[in-house]
Amino acid sequence: MLRSLVRNLSAAWKAPRWRWALLTGVVSDVLGFGVVLLPPVQWLLDGVTALVLFGVLGFRWGLLGALAIEAVPGLEVFPAWTLVVAALAATDNRRALPAAVGVVKENDQ
Repeated sequence: MLRSLVRNLSAAWKAPRWRWALLTGVVSDVLGFGVVLLPPVQWLLDGVTALVLFGVLGFRWGLLGALAIEAVPGLEVFPAWTLVVAALAATDNRRALPAAVGVVKENDQ
């Protein structure tokens, strides 16, 4: 199971949308440490991060969980965005890709 999670995470890293999502999560978490004592700025940062991640990855329930974690005082020091994006990338279902490739091959013949 751990092997498949690592394989999925490395496969996700090859896709530009997952790299952008992970970079967005890391930057947001790093900036979040700097504005931890300014709650309105923290809320704005988390809102913008959520919108960017929804734009890059589409709607995912895990992103709402990260937003809820970031809204709880004291938990904003936890790198929720980075960990949630990494978890989503590791558990993303990529079975549709080989099926789509098979359809293309059938049409080419």
